[in-house]
Amino acid sequence: MNSILRLFRPVNAAMAIIGTVISSIVAIGSGIIYHPIPVAIASSVVFLVLSGGNIMNDILDAEIDKINHPDRPIPSGTVSKQAATYLYISLYVAALIISLVFLPLISFPVVVFAEVLLILYEYRGKKMGLPGNMMISALIGAIFLYGGIVFYNPERLFLMFLLAFLSNVSRELIKDVQDMEGDTGRNTFPKMHGKKAALNLSSVFIIMTVCISILPYVFHILSIYYLLVVIVCDISFILTMIMQYRDYKKGQNMSKLSMMLGLLSFTVGGIF
Repeated sequence: MNSILRLFRPVNAAMAIIGTVISSIVAIGSGIIYHPIPVAIASSVVFLVLSGGNIMNDILDAEIDKINHPDRPIPSGTVSKQAATYLYISLYVAALIISLVFLPLISFPVVVFAEVLLILYEYRGKKMGLPGNMMISALIGAIFLYGGIVFYNPERLFLMFLLAFLSNVSRELIKDVQDMEGDTGRNTFPKMHGKKAALNLSSVFIIMTVCISILPYVFHILSIYYLLVVIVCDISFILTMIMQYRDYKKGQNMSKLSMMLGLLSFTVGGIF
């Protein structure tokens, strides 16, 4: 894959776009077919913000990644820090302009807030351990609120935000355990409290995710079809909880799969 494209982390970017589309489906239901342009524009804004954040992260973590992820474009030397800096700034500016010009005005301060929080996270939050994990997870959760905000129905998406937040905190903790040896200058939770404590806390967030996952059906936000798919998602999360203690990397990958199944459950529940 081209080095510049790898900076965008296509899998993460695709999940963000899918999350925006799904949140739009939950916000307006089948009426989404009459609003393809706003959905596409909102998805592009999320893509630009998330990709800019990923690139900024790679720039600031270049030295750490020489140990943890030496094959990434910047630590491997295939993309310079200067070129990457120009790219992420351009993406941030483009997201602001597009949201201001083409989307409802309420979306613009949300984009500003997301970009400011991403910058604060990269320069301060990631060194703060669990609060930093929560900051980035709140940003991930905000992706699922954005569709509701664009279509003036954010309250319908709150549980999606909460589920994405909780599950991502768990994944961040597993990632911190996986990257523990290479992390320098960061007071991550596993460095301060140990690997077992971090994985135990990850399990707590997984359990909360599984317990809350039934609520969109209970509150008649999503249909019975959501419930059928989310049961499979919950099983995957439980497997994540077990697997993380045996193999951090496999646990982290299983966590990502579980989150993708969560996206599928919201899609099915929103459409049918």
